[in-house]
Amino acid sequence: MRDATRAAIEFAQRLHAQHDFETDPERLSHLLGIRIILGKENRAAHGPPSIITRTPDAYAPRQRFTMHHEIAHIVIQRSGLEDAVKAEVDPDDADDHLELVANYIGALLVMPDPLIMTSLERHGLTPEAILDIRDRAQVSFAAAIRRFTTANVDEPTTVFISGDSYVLDLASTDPYNRIQRYQRMADARAEFPNAELLTLRQYIKPRTIGVLTW
Repeated sequence: MRDATRAAIEFAQRLHAQHDFETDPERLSHLLGIRIILGKENRAAHGPPSIITRTPDAYAPRQRFTMHHEIAHIVIQRSGLEDAVKAEVDPDDADDHLELVANYIGALLVMPDPLIMTSLERHGLTPEAILDIRDRAQVSFAAAIRRFTTANVDEPTTVFISGDSYVLDLASTDPYNRIQRYQRMADARAEFPNAELLTLRQYIKPRTIGVLTW
């Protein structure tokens, strides 16, 4: 990881710890002195005053992560490292890189290490841990599987969600992973007999969460 990016992440984690890892975006914004107002787009302004405009998104998990993403932008600005983070890549890629860093910090804010560690202690590297993270953090499956995967730094991990004979979503830290999003997967249990698998049947078409570690 690049030096400025690592420093920005560490700054965000120290700041979050000072506020007991608060995960509610409105309460965290209040603690950080950030004002939230409705607007036509999701955007953060460092200020002063620090302001986040948010759209009236009806899907709560998405809005919850979006709010933490915008808080992350303000935290990066407060760290004084925004320009250094952008300078770590070519100018044409600078804005995209900053968005990726804000996404990463946003995930740490809504799913902080203590929450992740509690889920892993309860359930281990299993689909049940992902469900626990999703429900406790009130985020989407997409956010939960990515945070779960990157939290396991000890060994390469791949998480997939399949349904209707296809891979619907995927997150992996395994450089040798060969599973791809949208690839056909008719029977996850037959293809990956050593994987931790859990099938959710409350959907119109059942979905299977698979966790692979090597």
